[in-house]
Amino acid sequence: MRLFRRAIGRSAAALATALSLTAFGGTAVAAGAAPASVAAPAATASVGPVKLYVKGFGSGPLNVAEQSARQSGLDAAVARGFARSDCRVSAGPAVVNSLPNGWVQVHIEYLCTGEPNVGSPTFVLYRYHKKSDTLSTPWDAPVGYDLQGPLGTLFTASNPDTMPLYLCQVRGDHFATTDVGCEGQTYVTRLGWLYAAPPAGTPSLPLLRCLRKENRQIFESHQADCEGQIMGGTLGYLLP
Repeated sequence: MRLFRRAIGRSAAALATALSLTAFGGTAVAAGAAPASVAAPAATASVGPVKLYVKGFGSGPLNVAEQSARQSGLDAAVARGFARSDCRVSAGPAVVNSLPNGWVQVHIEYLCTGEPNVGSPTFVLYRYHKKSDTLSTPWDAPVGYDLQGPLGTLFTASNPDTMPLYLCQVRGDHFATTDVGCEGQTYVTRLGWLYAAPPAGTPSLPLLRCLRKENRQIFESHQADCEGQIMGGTLGYLLP
């Protein structure tokens, strides 16, 4: 339990317990402990949605630029497979540049919730890093995050013996989990599906939850020693 209070930077025992639930078998895990069994696959009814940010831009006189930004953002969302009704404005419209002729450039951002087009049965889960946060996602990384490399391959839809994987956040620290409730923390998006156990006759890679020794930052790895950091538990199994 002390490990997770340090990891999140809060003293509340309830938060430490919440972060230890799904991936660590319902109990807090001390440094060096053996990985716990993964969670059972989630029921279809409890599968959370994909949530993605989609941007739009426009230029011209202010009213024209705003209308153009809204339209281009919704067009981009539809191109990704969302319905217009799936999207709501999350930021803007805001002027980002003033042009010499008196025109302006406007930016708007939508948060779209639903099932986007993927176009493939699998996609790669990448790991990104920004200052004190590490984020794993197959979707577009937020601005400012640098690519560290691939972790393995997720299914884009449910397959036999698989369970959904989600991206969640606590106090600015992103983490992956198989719990649609995000272990009591903030839901970000669904990432894809991974195996609950090593698939017979198919090569696979473990997806591990790890903690950095210096700051207890949560990150994911497929290396058995958590890249020399603190090993917590196994989330599931990825395709190579």
